[in-house]
Amino acid sequence: MEAVCDVLESLLNEASISRYAIGGATAAGFHGEPLATRDIDVFVFLDPEPGRLLVTLDPVYKKLQTMGFDEFDEEGLLVHGFPVQFLAASPGLETEAVEQAMVLEWDGHRARVMSPEHLAAIALSVGRPKDRARLVYLVALPSFDREKFNEILQRHGLENRWLSWSDALGL
Repeated sequence: MEAVCDVLESLLNEASISRYAIGGATAAGFHGEPLATRDIDVFVFLDPEPGRLLVTLDPVYKKLQTMGFDEFDEEGLLVHGFPVQFLAASPGLETEAVEQAMVLEWDGHRARVMSPEHLAAIALSVGRPKDRARLVYLVALPSFDREKFNEILQRHGLENRWLSWSDALGL
């Protein structure tokens, strides 16, 4: 995992991406116990190519190919044996989660990781069964900041969904 984080930081330092944050189950594992996941979700900010309005991941994949990463496993590009799924952060909640990502450092490595509160709000907004389980896990973390979470919910119009889910899940 450290090698993947080093590659992400390299993409950032070389301006192949302008920002990134690890999300999904991998990010949740950074905040507590590691969670089982098939891939690493990396939300990125990309600038459109000059003269184009749409963003594409092609420049990122081309740069990674020059670094020796060109094999896909299902939806993820294999980076040091881990399938990494690069996702353009959508406007609103995901963009905010990337902008406010936590920078974690250890043993000379660095990773930008979504906060547990943003991860919980994203899980709430997506709403799959695995997101419900992730939400229960995240809310139970000792470091989870309910006030920050409530502010995120208010900014993104998720209060009613939270009330419904929290009652159903006993939170």
